[in-house]
Amino acid sequence: MAVTVKSPAATGALLDVARIRKDFPILEQTVHGKPLVYLDNAATSQKPRQVIDAMSRVFEEHNANIHRGVYEFSERTTAVFEQARAKVARFINAPSEREVIFVRNATEGLNLVAYAWGRDNIKRGDRIVTTVLEHHSDFVPWQQLATEVGAEIAVVDIDDDGRLRRDQMSRSSARARSCSRSRTPRTASAR
Repeated sequence: MAVTVKSPAATGALLDVARIRKDFPILEQTVHGKPLVYLDNAATSQKPRQVIDAMSRVFEEHNANIHRGVYEFSERTTAVFEQARAKVARFINAPSEREVIFVRNATEGLNLVAYAWGRDNIKRGDRIVTTVLEHHSDFVPWQQLATEVGAEIAVVDIDDDGRLRRDQMSRSSARARSCSRSRTPRTASAR
C-alpha cells in the first residue's frame, strides 16, 4: 500500500498548530503566565496523548521484552511493536518494513547511520558535508568517522541573517559522499 502525503501548500491547508498542541498534554501548561513552548527535542521529545495511551496500555496489560520471550506477554508486546513498525513503514512509504529501525533517540540513530552506513561507504578522500548549526550528536559521529577513514569534513557556515551559505553548500557538496544537515537544527535565534 502506497502512502501519499500532500504538503499543506498543495492542499491549501495551513498547519493547524492549535490542533496539534491539543495532542500534547504537557503543552496545556503555562510557564510565567504564557503557554509552554518546548524546544529541547534533541534531548527529550514530548509525547502526544496517543503515544502516552499506547505506552500505558503496554505497561498495564502486557509489558515484556520484545522478540525475546516465548510466553504470552512477550508475544503480545512483540506483535504490537511489529504493528507499529508496519504502520511507520506505510506512513513513510518504505519499500519494506525491514527498512524501519527503531532507536531510542536521535543520537543513537545518527551514530547508527554514521557507523553502519558510513563505515561501508565513506572512504579516504571522500567529503562529508555538515553545517555549523548541527548539534554535537550529529557532528561528532561524522567527525570521528572522517578521522578513522581519512575523509574530509566540510562545515557550511551561516550568513548574517542566520541562513546557510548557499555558495559554501554548493562548493562543498560537489565532491560530497555524505551530507548531514538537520531540517530543524538545535539552535535558537532571538531578534
